Amino acid sequence: MYELSLEYYKGPLDKLLELVEGKKLEITQISLAEVTADFLNYLKKLEENQPNRSLISDFLVVASRLVLIKSKVLLPSLPLDEEEESDIRGLEERLKLYAELKHAQKLIKGEWNNLPQMAGREFLMGVGPSFYPPPGVTKKELARALFKVVGELEKVFKPVLTIKTEVVNLETKIEEVLKRLTENPTGFRELHGRRSRSELVVLFLAILHLIKDQLVHVEQSGHFDEIKITKRKAA
Repeated sequence: MYELSLEYYKGPLDKLLELVEGKKLEITQISLAEVTADFLNYLKKLEENQPNRSLISDFLVVASRLVLIKSKVLLPSLPLDEEEESDIRGLEERLKLYAELKHAQKLIKGEWNNLPQMAGREFLMGVGPSFYPPPGVTKKELARALFKVVGELEKVFKPVLTIKTEVVNLETKIEEVLKRLTENPTGFRELHGRRSRSELVVLFLAILHLIKDQLVHVEQSGHFDEIKITKRKAA
């Protein structure tokens, strides 16, 4: 099974499943959105403790999927293209499959410790574990078959992403918004201008964090009206 375990590192699907099961939630888009903050906090600690950045690339891919899912849950009307919808469904399906295989792994490991593992005839009941490959099979052929199986599993559990656009940092965006805001109301459209969809999502999340920290005041007179954002006076 594809999994990398170091002192400060666990596979992204393993950690994500741990967070979902820790909250006793079913694996759905809503539950994935709920654990996004916890997953990002874990990723931040991982970056601080793991100097080899290549090891956390898988976490960044899964984190980007979680931010997309959370944005969709917060903004149901947010339009997504076919590739983004497929990414959301793909992560949910991979996590469900991983949960099933992880449970099966524990079951198989427990059964493997019970002797005998297999017995076709009574006179073999007392014989230890044995492996009888078909006649003519060489070690190289067995190794090649095993590598092929591992390769197929990696396609399922090891996410692959081609970065097409610049990564927008949430903390940087929060600082940028604070610098631009004043005690006079500023419209949301004025803040985002003609930015890309990913930048728009990060900008919205940044404003949500500022609201949570009570650093800004937000008003909207009606549904779908312009959102006005005001910087709160320092206490």
